[in-house]
Amino acid sequence: MKFAFVHCRIQPGWALAVFKDLIDEQKEVENAKVFTLFSDCKQLKTQHHTLKVVTALPKRINNIFLRCSTHKVRLLSRLFDYRNLMFFYPSLMKILSRKIKKFKPDHILISSFAIAKNITSISWIKTTLYLHSPMQYIRTHYDEYKEKLTGIKWKLFNRIVPKLRKRDLKFTKFDKVYANSKYTAKAAEELYGMKNIQIKYPRVTEKCFIPAVQEIPLEYYLYVGRLVTFVREADKIIKLCNEIKVPLIVMGSGPDEVYLKSIAGPSIIFIGWITDVDEKIKIISQAKWLINLTKESYGIGTVEALLLWVPVFGYGEWATAELVDEDCGVLVKDKKHHTLVEWFKKFMSTKRDRQMIAKRIREKWKNK
Repeated sequence: MKFAFVHCRIQPGWALAVFKDLIDEQKEVENAKVFTLFSDCKQLKTQHHTLKVVTALPKRINNIFLRCSTHKVRLLSRLFDYRNLMFFYPSLMKILSRKIKKFKPDHILISSFAIAKNITSISWIKTTLYLHSPMQYIRTHYDEYKEKLTGIKWKLFNRIVPKLRKRDLKFTKFDKVYANSKYTAKAAEELYGMKNIQIKYPRVTEKCFIPAVQEIPLEYYLYVGRLVTFVREADKIIKLCNEIKVPLIVMGSGPDEVYLKSIAGPSIIFIGWITDVDEKIKIISQAKWLINLTKESYGIGTVEALLLWVPVFGYGEWATAELVDEDCGVLVKDKKHHTLVEWFKKFMSTKRDRQMIAKRIREKWKNK
């Protein structure tokens, strides 16, 4: 069977890991390509496949964006930041749709956390949507983007959002729809009128279920995720740990890495993405807590931490509330700095039964 696999952009992160799993679940792939707006690789390697990546951006321009994301160049890196592509989403999605149509697939599988769901449908081709979340920039995280953008970017953002919202509502017809959590399924039903959505939680490595875990943690806290100030709130986490003067390990990479390193105090260590599963599990399991202030539509990092007996200091809305209760951590409703400091200190003074944390998440996992 000829497959077109569609993803918003190809860069390290939880969404990409889920996308790779979705590809490997397809057993009858004879000919396939990956279609995306922007990619940091020419081929996408999964456990069972190596697929050519086709981008909406011309190769030369894609390479400029990639170089500017890995080699920070003043002005150029700000201009060629993949987040600026949102201003060109409608045009780029038309280009990507034409490339998919030219490929003539038998089945289109879309993995969307931003714009991928908005490809032009082809009525005679079976299309499956896996929804990580509705487009965050224009909906769930709109206020945060509006607060942090300034100058010309703020003006352009304000002008493009109504157009993107209107266009986003046109793409609601798929043969089958999966959502990564109950929260996402409910949001898709309310926004798009989608019915019969199946919940398909992202896969978590079986090694996280092994009971031999660190019962007495080491003296450090942990952040895992994209190094961005938008959405992931990495800057707020670093400022929090700076003030309280606690050791923090930052696992991940992203476009704001240089800035985040510039504001980090001496107790904060950046280790990049850890691809070795055993090494990653070791680092997570030895942490005192995981800190995650994201508005999660699911939260693989949170699940992995809980399975490894690690309590979570998180944001108390959306899918995180499905995972974290009072036995497993603390959820804050307010991300203001003084609130985070106050609740973090309370969290530090409270002992957690790490075996109970693992027991609670396993109970939820069985009933998922």
